[in-house]
Amino acid sequence: MNATDLQKLAGHLREHGLQVVALEPELRLHAMNPLHGLLSEEIVAVERRYVTSFGFEIGEEGLEEECARRVAHLLAASGVPQGGAP
Repeated sequence: MNATDLQKLAGHLREHGLQVVALEPELRLHAMNPLHGLLSEEIVAVERRYVTSFGFEIGEEGLEEECARRVAHLLAASGVPQGGAP
């Protein structure tokens, strides 16, 4: 897994309305629901899998869109992009 895969996941998370900070040297993302700042999750790349800070495996490399849906569900994201209504 590389930084490109991580950026793909970050892009899909943003499409779900989440704020995302990518920490590429560590292959780690911090995703947060902008409407509920306490709802956040750290996502790390472990071998070819994405894992949350609580050890919940959300998927594998190549399934970034599906992984983003799972994280959005965990963080109660509405899918509305930042800064605007649908």
